Order: sequence, then C-alpha cells, then structure tokens
Amino acid sequence: MKTALTFLLLVVLTAAAVAQEEPERRGGFLLGGGTVGIGFGNVDRVNGIRFNWSDREFDYVNGINFTLWKPGNEQLHGTVNGLAFGIVAASAGQINGIGLSPIGVLTQESSNGLTVGGIGAVSKGSINGVNVAGLGLVADGGIHGISFAGLGLVSQSDLVGLNVAGLGTVSKGGATGISVAGLGTVADGDLAGISVAGLGTVSKGSMLGVGIAGLGTVAQGDLIGFNFGGLGAVAQGDMLGVNIGGIAAVANGAAKGITVGGIAVVGSQGIQGLTFAAGAIVSKEEIKGLSLTIGELKSDMSVSGLNTGLYKIEAPSIKGINLGVAWTESENLSGFTFSCYNRTYTKQRGIVIGLLNHTADLSGLQIGLLNIVESNDPPFRYLPILNVRF
Repeated sequence: MKTALTFLLLVVLTAAAVAQEEPERRGGFLLGGGTVGIGFGNVDRVNGIRFNWSDREFDYVNGINFTLWKPGNEQLHGTVNGLAFGIVAASAGQINGIGLSPIGVLTQESSNGLTVGGIGAVSKGSINGVNVAGLGLVADGGIHGISFAGLGLVSQSDLVGLNVAGLGTVSKGGATGISVAGLGTVADGDLAGISVAGLGTVSKGSMLGVGIAGLGTVAQGDLIGFNFGGLGAVAQGDMLGVNIGGIAAVANGAAKGITVGGIAVVGSQGIQGLTFAAGAIVSKEEIKGLSLTIGELKSDMSVSGLNTGLYKIEAPSIKGINLGVAWTESENLSGFTFSCYNRTYTKQRGIVIGLLNHTADLSGLQIGLLNIVESNDPPFRYLPILNVRF
C-alpha cells in the first residue's frame, strides 16, 4: 500500500514539475500540477484522469474522463483523447479513442475509435471506427467503420463499412460496403457493395454490387451487379448483370445480362442477353439474345436471337430461331420459325413451319397444312404442305 502511494506521489510531483500550463478549474480542482494529474469537477484541461458530475464546456482531457450525468445543455464542447466513460452519457465535442456508456454516447463533432452505447450513440458530426448501440446509432455527419445497432442505423450523410441493424439502415447520402437490416436498407444516394434486407433494399441513386431483399430491390438509378427481390427487382435506369425478381424484373431503361422475372421481364429501352419469364418478356425497343418465356415475347421494334414464346412472339422485325409454338406475328420475319400460326405482314425470309403460314411476300419456304403467299400468282398463292418463293 505504501509502495502504491509512494508511486502515485512521485507521478503527481513529476507532473507538477514538468507541467507549466495552469488549467481553468470552473468549480473543480486538480490533484497534481499544471494540467497533469487527477481532476475532480469541471477542470478545463487535464492530462491524466478526470472525474466530473456533468461535463460543461471544457477544453480537453488526455487520458480518462469519468462522467456521472449527461451535459446540462445540447452544446457539447471539449475533446477527450483516450477513454470517455459516462454512467448516463459519455459526452464531448469530440472523442478520440473509446466512448463508453451503459446508456448513450453523445458528441458534437465526432466519435473516433470504439463507441459503445447501451441504448444509443448520437453525434451531430460523424461516428467512426467500431460502433455498437443497443438500439440506435444516429449521426449527422456519417457513420464509418464497423457498426451494429439493435434497431437502426441512421446517417444524415453517408454509411461506409459494415453496417448491421435489427430493423433498418438508413442513409441520407450513399451507403458503401456491407449493409444488413432485418427490414430495410435505404439510401438517398448510391448503394454500393453488398446490401441485404428482410423486406427491401432501396436506393434513390444506383445500386451497385449485390442487393438481396425478401420483397424488393429498387433503384431510382441503375441496378448493376447481382440483385434479387422476392417479389421484384425494379430500376428507373438500366439493369446490368444478374437481376432476378420473384414476380417481375422491371427496368425503365435497358435490361442487359441475365434477367429473370417469375411472371414478367420488362425493359423499356431494350433487353439483351439471357432473359426468362413465365408470363411475358416485353420491351418498347429491341430484344436480343436468348429469350425464353411460356407466355408472350413482345417488342415494339425487333426480336433477334433464339426466341421462345410458347404463346406468342410479336414484333415488327423477328430474326433468328423463333419458337412461338402457338403464334408468331411480325412485319418482317427472318430465320427459322416454328409456330402453329405464323403471320408476316410484309416479308418472310427463311423457313417457317406451322399449321397455318401467311405472308405478304416470301423469300424462302413455308411448311404447313396451309401456306399463303400473297405475292405468288394463282394457283401458287394458297398451297397445302409446302409453298416456295425466292
């Protein structure tokens, strides 16, 4: 015991000898000299340890700062470099090191390092490092690093790093890294990285990387990478990569890559690649590649490649291998086509097989029960089994 007291006395005497700066005490006192030692109360500058009931305006604590109660006003001042521990709230203008409280951590500028709040951590600036809260993490200036919250992570700026919340991760800016939420991940900017949510992942910008949601992945910009929505994958821009919607995959722009919709795939500005939908594949522009649907394959411009619409293939121009099974309808048809009914309003090129084949003009052959070529002279205009014109 005497040895410990002697050591403490030596520390205090040494600090008193080397520290020349006199602290502002504001209702407290310092056991030591200058700014070095053990402070009690609202000592303004401490290099060592400070104990205080409630922090008001102070300059800095380099070492350990213990606080029993939250600040008396909303304006937090001062910097803690080291450990800031508060029974009700660990609070400062800035905490660099460890911010720890059974209830909450409060900062005005930023919390940097390890931040742990039993209920929550709130900063009017940013929260950076390893951040843990029983209920919520809230920052006006961004949340960066590895962050866990029992309910929600909310940033008025951006979310960067690994973010996990029981209910939701919300960013008024972008979200970059890995975001996991029990209900939803929402960003006003871009979502980049891996985003997983029980209900929905939503970006008011673009979504880049991997987006997985029990109900829907939705982007006001582009969907790029791998995106899955139990009900739907929706992009106001383009879909690029692998995009899967349990009911539908919908792009107001183009859909390029592998696009799957349980019922429908819609690409307003074109569809390219491997596309599958049970009900319909629809575009106002070109559909190109391998397109497979049990229902209808329809484009307002053209369809080309290997095209299967077990009910119907319909476009002004159809090119490639076309398996319409029930019905193929076009202005111009080229390649090999098999459907029960093939209707070409302008010209058919290639081979058509069906029960009824009808074209205005032909450069190729028709095979079916009845073959109609309007440009042929009688009696070759209507022929069973085979009709030919080159």
